[in-house]
Amino acid sequence: MNDVISPRHVDALSQDQTIAAIYETVIRAELYDRFLRSPVDGSSGFSESAPDAGLLGNRISPDLQLHFAHASEILEQQWIRSGRPAPAEFYEDNENFWILLTASGRVSRSSRAAQACLQGSEGEVQTALGLNDAAQGRIEQRLTQLRQQHGSWLDPEILATPDPSRKLMCRTVQCGQGLQASYGLMIEALDFHWSSRAQDMLSATFALHRQEMLLLGGLLEGDSLSDLANPTRGGISSLNAQLRVIQAKSGAPGLAEMLRLFCFLIAEVASDDRIASGEVTPPGGRVELPEGQCLQFFKLGAETGQPVIFLHGLLDGIAGVQRLQLQFRKRGFRVYAPLRSGYGQSGPVPSNERSMDVFIDQLETMIKRENLQRPILLGHRGGAAFAHIAARRLRDRIAGAVVVSGMGPVQKLGQLSALRWHHWSMAIAATYCPRVLPLVVKLWARGIRRNGPMVLMRQKRQPDSNTSAQIDRLQMAALLQASHNLSLQQNGAGLMADFHWIVSDWRRHIDGHSAPVIYLHGDDDQVTSVDRLQRTMAGRNNVQVRLCRGGGAMLLYTRPELVFAALEELADR
Repeated sequence: MNDVISPRHVDALSQDQTIAAIYETVIRAELYDRFLRSPVDGSSGFSESAPDAGLLGNRISPDLQLHFAHASEILEQQWIRSGRPAPAEFYEDNENFWILLTASGRVSRSSRAAQACLQGSEGEVQTALGLNDAAQGRIEQRLTQLRQQHGSWLDPEILATPDPSRKLMCRTVQCGQGLQASYGLMIEALDFHWSSRAQDMLSATFALHRQEMLLLGGLLEGDSLSDLANPTRGGISSLNAQLRVIQAKSGAPGLAEMLRLFCFLIAEVASDDRIASGEVTPPGGRVELPEGQCLQFFKLGAETGQPVIFLHGLLDGIAGVQRLQLQFRKRGFRVYAPLRSGYGQSGPVPSNERSMDVFIDQLETMIKRENLQRPILLGHRGGAAFAHIAARRLRDRIAGAVVVSGMGPVQKLGQLSALRWHHWSMAIAATYCPRVLPLVVKLWARGIRRNGPMVLMRQKRQPDSNTSAQIDRLQMAALLQASHNLSLQQNGAGLMADFHWIVSDWRRHIDGHSAPVIYLHGDDDQVTSVDRLQRTMAGRNNVQVRLCRGGGAMLLYTRPELVFAALEELADR
């Protein structure tokens, strides 16, 4: 019996993420040809080798199969509404890269993304694609079989290209049946990079065994089935049997659908890893507002699902949620991370008296324009005031708020004495001499350049606390540097404006009825002690303060599971 590769459980994707990928990979206009095939061939193009359900027992996922079927139904309805186009009439204006060849090798149709590649190729498609001799030979062999009308049964295959992050999948396109049938060759790009990370993810998500992963890895690297069969006992028939088993575990109706799904998930995980490490910036957008104001925001996590709006602190920006990109997607949270005025490319800072009103108006506009249904606010550190005040003012529009390691209202400046030296200097300047604040911020930024961005996470040391060691192990220098750069894009204007709320007693702004607010607070938070926070929030309706033992002052980094539990609790209410 084959042994399962031993990936960590964390490598497995959630079923929600897999289901979302099914719809992404099935509902594509260039796949309308499935509705033009002979009923004998089936809509999947692989039905003649469908695996025996009894062979796999309960390892087949009926849920995934149902979602593939539902996605196909949606695609068919789109095809009908589009006038039932034939392959040579497929919609070209989409982001996917695909080229449809006739049996003679002439380009019949191509996406706009592919047309740029074909310009100047004078019909030499394979030259334009940069394929080596072996790959060109495999395409020529398929075209020959199509001309002889012997290619309708051919399974899809993957070809390598000079770009290691791009492969090409070739599959037969059929229109009509019998003697009236016509055939073409669809060449579509699969953008992914095969790696040990991809192997672990697929193995964990679909319960694939070592031999199955070796076969799948060979195919995804561009090897032909015949080449992989040479050293294998049982030859191609044995490999085909393994492929049928892998296909059944994926829930896909055909091999092409399975390959698209796997490659999409590989690329998605790789993108999430780059975002979480700070290598790339998350996608985002802008909300334009009156009076020259605008709100820049980033989008993280899942494409659909429970919306969460992250209200960043002053020092580490969006780093706290950016590093949780993969977990947010797995759990089905769609995260928006707006930047307040003075940060990044958001608008200029309004006056201190108007800053909170302006931000909440911006927040409400974003909720409307993005059509967010009962989002949850997630406030972190210095974003606590913004999260709690917004939870009161927008109580009928949101599901609630979670405030993590929040800085509570300040009645006297001495309550902030636990801040590190530069931060304490900022607090003093914001209170007594705002004109000096730009100089203090400049000195602070210089200190970070000298000592590295990890100092953004460090608090004053406390006996018997291992928070600093936990933070140091996270290795987030690149991520923190990217967030720090955003905070200084307008010379720290947003940070300086936010200090008005750090040194303020904002209790009166949260009086009255509010949406549910859950404070998650570490027992060794030195800036806002649990005792002070509990006294401040005592007697307020819909407000809870939850003590998190051993969590430190940076719970979003050290205990993210507590944050997800609170978000899920509010989502279920």
